[in-house]
Amino acid sequence: MTQLSEWSDRYMTALHWFIPPQLHASAALLSRAQNVANAALIAAIAGPLYALAYQLLGFSAAAHEILLCCLVMLAAPFLLKLTASIVAARELFLCALFFNFTWLSVHLGGITAPTACWLITAPVVAMFLGGMTTALFWLVMSSTSVGAIYLLQVNGVQLPPHPVQDSALLYLLCDVGLFVVVVVFVLLFELTKTRGFVKLEEALNTINELAIRDELTGSHNRRYLLSLIEKEKQRSDRNGRLFSLCLFDIDFFKRINDTYGHAAGDEVLREFCKTVASYVRGGDSFGRYGGEEFLLMLPETPMLEAVAFAERVRAGVEKRRCVTDGSEIALTVSIGVAEFRQGEPVAQTVGRADEALYVAKSSGRNRVVCYGEDMMPPAVPAVSVGVSVARIIDGAHRDQLTGLLNRRLLRDRLRHAMDRANRNRSTVGLLLLNINKFKEVNHALGCEGGDIILAHVASTISGCLRDSDSVARWGGDEFIALLEDLASEADAQQVAEKVLDRLVQPVNVAGRECFVTLSVGIALYPAAGCDLDTLLKRADIAMHCAKAWGENTVQLYTPGAALPPSERLALKNGLRDALAQGQLFVEYQPQVDLASRRIVGVEALVRWQHPDLGRIDPGRFIPLAEETGLIVPIGEWVLRAACLQSRAWLDAGLPPVKTAVNLSARQLKAPGLVARVLQIVRETGMAAGSLDLEITEGILIEDIEGNRAVMSELRQAGVLVSIDDFGTGYSSLSYLSELPVDILKMDALFVRRLGSGGAARRSFALAESIVDMAHRLHLKVIAEAVETPEQLADLTAMQCDEAQGYLFARPLPADQVGLLLARQQQFPASVALA
Repeated sequence: MTQLSEWSDRYMTALHWFIPPQLHASAALLSRAQNVANAALIAAIAGPLYALAYQLLGFSAAAHEILLCCLVMLAAPFLLKLTASIVAARELFLCALFFNFTWLSVHLGGITAPTACWLITAPVVAMFLGGMTTALFWLVMSSTSVGAIYLLQVNGVQLPPHPVQDSALLYLLCDVGLFVVVVVFVLLFELTKTRGFVKLEEALNTINELAIRDELTGSHNRRYLLSLIEKEKQRSDRNGRLFSLCLFDIDFFKRINDTYGHAAGDEVLREFCKTVASYVRGGDSFGRYGGEEFLLMLPETPMLEAVAFAERVRAGVEKRRCVTDGSEIALTVSIGVAEFRQGEPVAQTVGRADEALYVAKSSGRNRVVCYGEDMMPPAVPAVSVGVSVARIIDGAHRDQLTGLLNRRLLRDRLRHAMDRANRNRSTVGLLLLNINKFKEVNHALGCEGGDIILAHVASTISGCLRDSDSVARWGGDEFIALLEDLASEADAQQVAEKVLDRLVQPVNVAGRECFVTLSVGIALYPAAGCDLDTLLKRADIAMHCAKAWGENTVQLYTPGAALPPSERLALKNGLRDALAQGQLFVEYQPQVDLASRRIVGVEALVRWQHPDLGRIDPGRFIPLAEETGLIVPIGEWVLRAACLQSRAWLDAGLPPVKTAVNLSARQLKAPGLVARVLQIVRETGMAAGSLDLEITEGILIEDIEGNRAVMSELRQAGVLVSIDDFGTGYSSLSYLSELPVDILKMDALFVRRLGSGGAARRSFALAESIVDMAHRLHLKVIAEAVETPEQLADLTAMQCDEAQGYLFARPLPADQVGLLLARQQQFPASVALA
C-alpha cells in the first residue's frame, strides 16, 4: 500500500504540471483539467499498442492514422498548460478521438466494423471532460457518423477495402481493448477526482479545527466548550444525572509572563494543557476558557468525586516542571468546583465555579475549593469551620458597604474578560457610572444618608445586570459594570438606559425624598491600541463627556468622545457645512493583483480638510457623522464622487479598474438604497461591474435576511458586493455560502499575524483556509493592511488574489493614482507597484 501510495503521489505531481494555477481555484475545473491529462495518458499508452497491432495485421495505413491522431491527442494537455483553456484542450482531444474511430470504421467495413462500437468512447470521454452538455453534443456527432456510414452502405457506396484477413482476432482486440480502456479511464478519474477534492477537505478540516480549538494550546476554545456543556445540561435536564465543572487558574501567571517573557508564558500554557489532558477521561470536555483560565466538564460526576478528581490534577500539575530557555518554572493551579443544578443556565454553574475559584486564589492558591454554603477551602487557618464561601469572598473581595466587588477584584475579572474576548472574538462592555452631585447629598443628608444612596444605587445597578456580568464599587461615588459577550454596542447602551430608568423614582432618606441621577460612560473592547488601563481610561473619558452634556446622560467612547463638548459641537456643525462648502474629498488606495503586481482596483476613502482645524482624521468625524445621521448623505456623495472619478480615468484613456466604496449601517437600512445606487451609476456613466460595494461583516450579520435582499438586488444589477473585515463576525463561515457576494476582504487581524514567527504557522493555516474556502466558493480574496514583504510572501504562497496596504501605496489623490495607471499602461510588461 505504501508503494502504491508513493506511485500515486508521483503520478499526481506529474499530472499537475500540466494544470495552470488558476484552474486549482475550483474543484470542478481541477477535476476536468486532470481528466484531460488522464485521457492523454491513456491515448499515449493504448495508441502505439494498437498501431503496432494493425501493423502486424498488415494494415499500415491504419497504424499511421492511429499514431497521427495520438500525437494530436497528446498535444491537448500541453495546450491546456499554455492557454489555461479546458475547452480548447478538451475539444482538440475529442476531435482527434472522433476522427480516429470514424476513419477506422469507414476503412474496416463500415457499420459492421469492429471499431464502430468505439465511436461511443467520444461521448463517454466527453462526459468526464466537459459534463452532460458536452457529452450530448458528441453523442449526436457519433450517432450522426454511424448513421452516415450506414446510409452510404445501404445506398451502395463502396467503402475502401482493408487487408486484414483475421477478422476474429481484430474483433477480440477491439472488444477487449474497449473494456480495458474504459475501466482504466474510470479508475484514473476516481483517483484524480478524489485527489482534486483533498485540498478542499483539508481546508474545511482546518477551518473546523480552528473553529473549535484554541490556537495556542490546541484544547477546545471557550465557545465550543460552552456548547458541549450546554448539550450536557440538556441531557442532565432529561435524565436527572448531574455533572460538575472545574475552573482552573494557573497561579501567578502574570508574574511568569513578566519574568520570563510571553514565549515562556505560552509554553507554560501548553505544558499545563498536556498535564491536564493526561488525566481527562473519554467523556470529559476540557478547554481554554480565556487567558490562563481553563474549564473542565465531568459528566455524571457528583461534587465530591469532582473535587477528588480536581485534587489529583492539582497534585499532578504541582509535580510538573516547565523548562524553557534553560529556565525551570514550577507550576501550581487553583481550582474552583461547582455541581450543576437542574434548571439553572450553564452561565450560572460556571459563575459558581468562578466564585469558588476566587476563594481558592484568595486563600493561598494551589488548592481546590468547591462551591457551597457549608464548603470552604482546605488548609486555611484564618477561617473557621462555620464560615461560608460567600463570607470568605465578602471579606477578601467585596466592598463592605454595598456588597459589590471591590476595585482589585474588578480589575482581575476585567483582565480575564479581555483575554476571553481576544480568544473568542467577543465584545466586552465597561460602564463607568458616576452619581451626580454626590457631595451635595452628603452635606445635606450626612454620611449615613450618603451611604443609603450608595447602597440603593448599587442594588439598582445589580438588578439590571445578568448573572454572568460583574459590578464593582470603583470609588467614593463611582461604580463599574463589566458586561461580557455583547452582541453590539447597543446592548451596553440598553443596560445603561435601564439603570437610569430604574433610578427615576426618588429615594426616601430619613423621611426626605432624594432624586438620584447618574452620568454613564461606556467603553468597548476589543479596540485598537487598547489594554486594561486604556479601557478604564476610555470609560472615564466617556463618563466625563456624559457629565459635561448634563445629568442622566450616557456617552459611548469614540475618538471624538474625548473631545470637549464645545469642540464636538463645533465639529458636528462644521460637518453639516463640509459637504456644501467642498471641504470633503476622496483619496484612493490601490488594490494590487498579487499574480501580476499590477493595480486592478482602488478603494475610495473620504477625507475632511477643515478651513480652521486643518485635516481631520476620519476616526474623529466618521463617528460624529454616524451619530448625526449625516453619514447617509456623505456616503452618497462619496459614491457619486468615486463613480465620476472612475469614469474620468476611462475617458482619459486609462485602463478600467474596479472602485470599492464602503456602505455604512445607516445606508444599508435607508429605504431606496438600491435605486439610489443604480441612479448614480447611470448618471455618472460608470459600468456597474466596476463598482464594488463593501459591507462590513459586523454590520452584515446584524440583519442577515434584510441585507441579503439588498445584496441580491445589487448583484442582479451587475454591481459587485464585498464583505469587509471578513473573519471578525460571529458566524462568518456558516452564512458565507448563502450570501450573494463576490469578494472577501480578509481582515487586517489575520494579515498582521503572517510572517511573524511564533504562531505564524497556525496563522498561515488559518489565512490559507479562508483563501482556499473562498476560492472553492468562487469568491476573490483581498488582503487588507499588507505592510511587510514577509506578509506579501505568505499571501502570494497561499494564492490570495489581491492586496492593499502601505507596502504598495498609501491612500492617494486621484491624479496620483492616474499617474500610476498611466505608467502601468505605458509599460505593460513592467510592474507598476513593487
